Amino acid sequence: MPKRSNVSLLTEGAAYIQRAKKARAEQVEEIKFDDTARREYLTGFSKRKKQRTEERRQRAKERDKEAHKEAVRKARKELQERAEENERTVREALGLSAKKESDEEEEEAEPTTIEAEFSDDEQAATVTITEDFDPSTAVRTYVDSEEERSGEEGETKPKPKAAVPILPASSRRAEQRAKREKELAAAKAAKKEEKKSRSMETPAEKRRGREIDARKRQKKIDKDRARGIEPMRRTKGAGGKGSGGKSGGKGKGAKPAKRGTRR
Repeated sequence: MPKRSNVSLLTEGAAYIQRAKKARAEQVEEIKFDDTARREYLTGFSKRKKQRTEERRQRAKERDKEAHKEAVRKARKELQERAEENERTVREALGLSAKKESDEEEEEAEPTTIEAEFSDDEQAATVTITEDFDPSTAVRTYVDSEEERSGEEGETKPKPKAAVPILPASSRRAEQRAKREKELAAAKAAKKEEKKSRSMETPAEKRRGREIDARKRQKKIDKDRARGIEPMRRTKGAGGKGSGGKSGGKGKGAKPAKRGTRR
């Protein structure tokens, strides 16, 4: 076997590349069709349309849900502000402090009172004079005097709990009214949702359907007029089905006229 040179060994691949290029240049171009994809495209118009409709319906539901949540948040905020305003008004009317105090501060606060005891052979009386009248202070003083009296008699009674902050009656009424409005809104929303679920058409599709029906009716009327046929118009009280009016039509509820001979 003759010995090959380095040039022939290094350029051996070039011949294969040239032959491959020539074969590709002489090859006839062909187009391959995907029958499955073609069939899916040709038979999937209705499916894709339904899919787009469903996506639009889902987006509309999400928008309605967000709007409902925003309305509920706004109503709650307004109700809370109204309740705080009512409570502030009632506290000002009663002469209470505008700020809400905790139970500990109420227990630590001591009213400025002057006490004097008067005793007799038969009965003993304790008189308490309050300089600045405060309903909560008066109630607390009355409770303290009752405890002292029961302690003198040897009876032990549990200490009453801290007084509940006074809430105006209007706040409770507003809360009940808001609760009723919320229930009515929830019932209306449920009824509306049920009505939407029954109908698979969107408002845009319904409007398009009505427009198509109107065009069909107008086209039919134009054809009849072209043939010389005047379209009939419905009039009220014409004695149609179920009408037994004075017009004397042959309706379902119309009574037949009585025939008699004049003498």
